[in-house]
Amino acid sequence: MASVAERAGVNKTLVYRHFGDRDGLFKIALEAVFEDRFSLLERPPLDITKLFEFWTKRFSSDTTFLRMLMREALELDDNEPVYKEIRAQYYDQQVKQIEQLQETGELPSEIRASHLFLMLSAVLAFPFLLPQITELLTGVKPSSKAFQRDWKESYKGLINCLKE
Repeated sequence: MASVAERAGVNKTLVYRHFGDRDGLFKIALEAVFEDRFSLLERPPLDITKLFEFWTKRFSSDTTFLRMLMREALELDDNEPVYKEIRAQYYDQQVKQIEQLQETGELPSEIRASHLFLMLSAVLAFPFLLPQITELLTGVKPSSKAFQRDWKESYKGLINCLKE
């Protein structure tokens, strides 16, 4: 909370008064992140390569989102996810996008769309979620153009394997 107050240029008491506690601040921040992400769903690409590029740019430019999800997962225990209903709608729209790609033959239809979304998300998020491992394995940072160019080619190969 002290670091948030410092970055905002206010005292810590004001931050506590406005958000209550660290969890209150986290909930507000996560809500803002999902509002931003919802706006991106209004114009999704319906080509798997373009969708991959879209997601990769998003993950590489907004690692805060991934860190927030990891923080939530580490602290979740048996509690409900923050804004469960809103997020369920968000992911439902993502799964519908996968279903559309399955209908056009861009993705295999024999894999349940929700599972395919999880698989693709895991593959796409990993380098940005754990950049230190990515750099150790590839010798470059996931934010670099070189990594993203090579990653795109590797991803295309994966999609082609899934289609076969």
